[in-house]
Amino acid sequence: MINSPILIVGGGAAGMAAALSARKRLSELLPGGEAGNCITVLERESEPGGVLRQCVHHGFGLTRFSSDLTGMEYMQRFAGPFAASGISFLPDTSALEAYPDKTLLAVGPKTGRCRIHFEHLILASGCYERSFQSLTAAGTRPSGIYTAGEAQYLINRCHAGIGEEAVILGSGDMGQILARRMILEGKKVLAVIEKNSVCGGLLKNRRDCLEKYRIPVILSSTIASVHGEGRLAGVTVRNIRTKEEKYISCDTLISAVGLIPERRILKGLGQDGRLPDWISLCGNCHHVHKIVDSVTLQAEETGKAAAEKLAFSVLSGLSKA
Repeated sequence: MINSPILIVGGGAAGMAAALSARKRLSELLPGGEAGNCITVLERESEPGGVLRQCVHHGFGLTRFSSDLTGMEYMQRFAGPFAASGISFLPDTSALEAYPDKTLLAVGPKTGRCRIHFEHLILASGCYERSFQSLTAAGTRPSGIYTAGEAQYLINRCHAGIGEEAVILGSGDMGQILARRMILEGKKVLAVIEKNSVCGGLLKNRRDCLEKYRIPVILSSTIASVHGEGRLAGVTVRNIRTKEEKYISCDTLISAVGLIPERRILKGLGQDGRLPDWISLCGNCHHVHKIVDSVTLQAEETGKAAAEKLAFSVLSGLSKA
């Protein structure tokens, strides 16, 4: 059994911000103590940073730091102080399930399969992507189909070529950013498909990604079927209103069809849709934020509140003693 008064699941932007804020507040309320020893951050990857590690584009930090940073640069604003904070960090460690007795089942190379006891749990686990397979498109499922996050990771982190001629399903921010990235890689983006009658995402991204590079957008449409054996050969695009169909030959399909807050380790803990007061959600697992700046601002408030609860409990115990 590992004991950590404040346990944070997720070492991305939200997790690091919450941990640093909690440490700062604990140091203020309980001077002389080792605040870092009261906090543990679990991260399933080998290093902190989360999805920011694969974001090489600008647009981060405009609110939080009044600077136009890349995702990696934004991450470093937290990763440096986090590494020097003394906060316990468990990389390559997956959280499996949280229990009503304030323990969490985790597994990792340093811990093995273990239970971690905590007083307050902060879930900063972000989101997972809705896969193309969850949609109702007919046809085959050949290679060449990626979610936006997978495509971004392969291009930016692995420097892999994922295809030459792409169709992107979903015109939200991720879809637009991937469309631009493919163009900058020297590839063709034949169309961005959007089910709604207007393009999604932030206006800034629409201008910088779609309009600047003249990427075609097909509105009020979806992908009705996928074609190809072995490798993707093309997709059939259907207008939702008129039912008119059009075939587009392509070798790559990137789906950017939505994010789902990652809360599966809390299954069975909530009653009437409410979680126990010893669990807090922050960042995108609370709700999907438009920008990472608001993720970290919310996480800092969450970490501060958790530290204040812990300090109140400690001080109350001392006064009773």
